[in-house]
Amino acid sequence: MTKQTTILKKISLEGIGLHTGNKSVVVFKPVTQADYGIRFIRVDLPNKPEIEANYENTATGLAVRGTVIGKDGARVHTIEHIMSVCAALSIDNLAIEINNNEPPILDGSSKIFTETLLNAGIKELDAQREFYTINEPIHFESGKTKISAYPSDHLEIDCTIGFDHPFLEHQNLSLRDLNKDNYLIDFASAKTFCFDYEIEALKKNGLALGGSMENAIVIGLSGIHNKEPLRYEDEFVRHKILDLIGDLYLVGKPIKAKIVAQKPGHKNNINFVKEFVSKAIIKKN
Repeated sequence: MTKQTTILKKISLEGIGLHTGNKSVVVFKPVTQADYGIRFIRVDLPNKPEIEANYENTATGLAVRGTVIGKDGARVHTIEHIMSVCAALSIDNLAIEINNNEPPILDGSSKIFTETLLNAGIKELDAQREFYTINEPIHFESGKTKISAYPSDHLEIDCTIGFDHPFLEHQNLSLRDLNKDNYLIDFASAKTFCFDYEIEALKKNGLALGGSMENAIVIGLSGIHNKEPLRYEDEFVRHKILDLIGDLYLVGKPIKAKIVAQKPGHKNNINFVKEFVSKAIIKKN
């Protein structure tokens, strides 16, 4: 029988947001209330509004290069890396206080978030954990994106990405069973990326305002512009899996299913999550 969890102690991080460029401090706080979920609390706003990180609060119209949640006019941008870590570390209940509208991007991966929450420690609660499972395949398709779910007794992900670009035409990778150890080794350090020709347009649209060579991989025609070498040979698909893990956790509970994703992105990930929840079954372990 698997128990719900939270963290053992309060811990914080600070830095600038990838898209807004805003400086923020995030404070992770333990929650001993069962079924509380993962909630972001905008402590800089009147009444400190709480926004639960689930698919019902996603702003899909804003999910261009990151996952955005909002409620009653309050928003938090680019939450996918934090959600990914919570899923990988099996954290069910967590209060995340933030004093601006976007968490820090840090080094562009989820490595520092993972190490920070591991340092905070994991505490079991008395309440039993629930999971989403399926008995039949679920299929979602939009444009060039295809995402399917198949029955499994744990979370598996098979991801394929491809671009009309000479340096990044195709990458594929499979994650056989998500756990904190393989996540930390194989996915947490994978950095976010973009193509060099996108940067000007992104900034004109109010995105990537906090982006730099320190927190993102910039891809050119013949390779990357960064001085730091790639952390993995197939780092780009690893980061897409990192993001997908975070977006999948917006269902509000852990998933037991095999996810097969072709060309995933935040907007389509969220729309798949909505389709998945409408057909999935909640079970206790």
